[in-house]
Amino acid sequence: MADSDWLLGNTIRTARMKKGYTQEELSEMLDITPGHLKHMESGKRKPSIPILFQMMKILDFSVDELIFPDRQKEECIYLDGLSQKQKEAVIHLIDSMRD
Repeated sequence: MADSDWLLGNTIRTARMKKGYTQEELSEMLDITPGHLKHMESGKRKPSIPILFQMMKILDFSVDELIFPDRQKEECIYLDGLSQKQKEAVIHLIDSMRD
């Protein structure tokens, strides 16, 4: 088993546990057997691309998290739809809260 297989399986397991799903619950959502999921989490099998994308949606993790599992997820604020003046006000508010 390659290290990348283990990392992928570990990322899936960690994301599943963060969401509070059992292997049985997640496997039912993915329409696969619990044994299949267990093999993916242990790195013995790789998920198909469609299953992987389903997992990413259900478990709320990204390709970035698969490639860089140790990277800390940064908080972000979406400013879409705000005027430039409103964006500057939000940024100023955040900067003042940091001080």
